Amino acid sequence: MIKILQILPSDALGVQQLAESIGSSFPNKGFDIITAYLNPTGNRQASSKTKLFNFDRKETRRLKLKVLWQIFKYCRDEQFDVIITHRFKPLYLLLIINIFLKVPRCFSVIHGFDDFSRYYRRLLLRLFWTNNWRFVAISDSVENYLLRVKPNLANDRIITINNAINVNALSRTFKTKQDSRDSLKLNQEAFIFGTIGRLSPLKGHLHLIKAFESVHDKHPNAHLVIIGEGRARQEIEAYLANREIQKSITLTGELTNAAQYMKAFDVFVLPSLKEGFGMVLLEAMAAKIPIIASHTGGIPHVLGELGELVIPNNYPQSLSKKMIEQSQLTSNEREDIGKALYERLLKEFDEPSYQKQWFELITGRV
Repeated sequence: MIKILQILPSDALGVQQLAESIGSSFPNKGFDIITAYLNPTGNRQASSKTKLFNFDRKETRRLKLKVLWQIFKYCRDEQFDVIITHRFKPLYLLLIINIFLKVPRCFSVIHGFDDFSRYYRRLLLRLFWTNNWRFVAISDSVENYLLRVKPNLANDRIITINNAINVNALSRTFKTKQDSRDSLKLNQEAFIFGTIGRLSPLKGHLHLIKAFESVHDKHPNAHLVIIGEGRARQEIEAYLANREIQKSITLTGELTNAAQYMKAFDVFVLPSLKEGFGMVLLEAMAAKIPIIASHTGGIPHVLGELGELVIPNNYPQSLSKKMIEQSQLTSNEREDIGKALYERLLKEFDEPSYQKQWFELITGRV
């Protein structure tokens, strides 16, 4: 029996979907897989396969040390053969725990460019990293980033496994275009640009709004929908205050299973200034809608030649230009683009290949 523990910072992140996909890579017989959440929401329940901690960054240092001890004791008692971490918080906790436990095999999935953005994070990595550890990058661009953070990293200590989704399962969750727009209280006749993601300065929402202002001047029937919540909301609302354009922009806040509304959009836009991969792009591809996205990180690899790529340094003018171009296409032309993106998704990013790579990695075949 191979005992595997996956540690996630929270169950409210999109990374949970990937963790579930990794977990389903292994047959029930011969593998025991447990998922731990450091800061779970109130909806998550503990079970034999789910472990909950309460490592809230708002808590005092004493309480954090107490939770760190709980995690250490849990890992020691269960004697896991493999531990997989997602994001930085689980990684640095395991770096410390691994000093004393020496877990046989550790894997850290690096999802983007902010995991080691701060100096103390890079220092922890250099001080406590050991040879029983391997990194899994979600794209070639993230792998290159890791090699800059830790230049002496041996080739066999890092592997790239591109993110993936279960296309058939996701497609069954999509609402129709009409139902999506009804649910979001949107005009059925409007031309809708949409985006889904955490409201963060690096996600480029303010650039998108400024670009949309130019689009709306030429196409008064255009509407922008932003699904998501985050610390940049206050800045966005301050910008929109007393501007006429706010009547043509919908900020939905965080929505459960936000991807189900993807078909409400005529065009999906991802204006991120930095992006390791962009899971939401796969969701847009599954919905068969055209995509405009930043030429940064792993995005060009995801979209290939089929997406409209924009260099962030030229925002918002370059972004508004692409948005206007897409709005001028016929519905048949946009439909053809969407179908081509869907075919690329099936070929390159469907879940079976992803799960096969993880199975081979954990069982030592890679």
